[in-house]
Amino acid sequence: MWGADAQSVPLFQYAATRAGPDVALAACSQKFGSRRFLSVEESGSWLPPLLWTFPGAGNTWVRLLLDHATGTYTGSIYGDPSLLPLLPGEGRCDRSVVAVKAHPTHIDSNDILATRNDVFRLNITRKPQYVKCEDLRFNSAIIVVRDPFRSIWAEYKRYVNWREVVAGRPTAAVDSSECRMALRNQPLHSGALMRSCFSDHHFQGHAYHLARSWKHTWYHYTRFHAMPHARVLKVAYEDLQQPRQRHLVMREMVSFLNLGREISDNALACAAKLADNPNSHRDLSMENDAQVMSITDAYSNASFVCSLWQVFKRKASRLGYAAFGGTICS
Repeated sequence: MWGADAQSVPLFQYAATRAGPDVALAACSQKFGSRRFLSVEESGSWLPPLLWTFPGAGNTWVRLLLDHATGTYTGSIYGDPSLLPLLPGEGRCDRSVVAVKAHPTHIDSNDILATRNDVFRLNITRKPQYVKCEDLRFNSAIIVVRDPFRSIWAEYKRYVNWREVVAGRPTAAVDSSECRMALRNQPLHSGALMRSCFSDHHFQGHAYHLARSWKHTWYHYTRFHAMPHARVLKVAYEDLQQPRQRHLVMREMVSFLNLGREISDNALACAAKLADNPNSHRDLSMENDAQVMSITDAYSNASFVCSLWQVFKRKASRLGYAAFGGTICS
């Protein structure tokens, strides 16, 4: 899967099809609703993996799944205040968390250095903005892969929202009071995009940039995977969306964490219920609103779709993906 000559094997194929138990939200909240940081005694020699995902691949939702499945917060090399109510571990990158969020567009394989103890650390000299993570040690990474067309669209919506709400530098498309109010009155990581906020020209330019980044990300994934003693788990966002597959993938993730304690089937099933938070992933039914830009509208130009597909076709097709909407590209 990692090398240039890897065979074409869809990433999201599993032999088993067992779904988790059916559980009620109230019971889940009572038994599995609390989360915490690991204590110094518990963390010991614990090495939290990087949750190393391309932007728009569902990192926030996966963090919530891991939070509730393990009862332990996930952390992040970032410090996004908008995520703190949802993910109180945001900004922590030490042994007290069960995994640490990072995007390969910010932390790539050149930012990862081996230590004498067969573990890795971040190259703070190269990326001084992450100096708070200087003591972070890890030997593994969980990679969540998603259809690149959908990742690009999700990340673009977040980016437009971020430019308006956080950076205070709205994109050229954001030029109406209606648009700006809509952006400011929705969750940063799971909001929709009004048609009045959308520009074909701006989206297409940003999408080409993200497409090249998505393609290059696999160079860094492959390079890390080849490092001595590195452990890598790849999971598909599409599998996590399917209840029968979700339970199996979550079991695979918590087993990969190697926490040294058993995680029950009920804990996994409840994690899925508790993570179903409107602030963690977008309500796709919103795109049926005539005022909201849909992914189908964004990719309505077949020539544009095929241009993106040519950028990442080789890797995306090996992972089981195709050009958006069944577009036929020569």
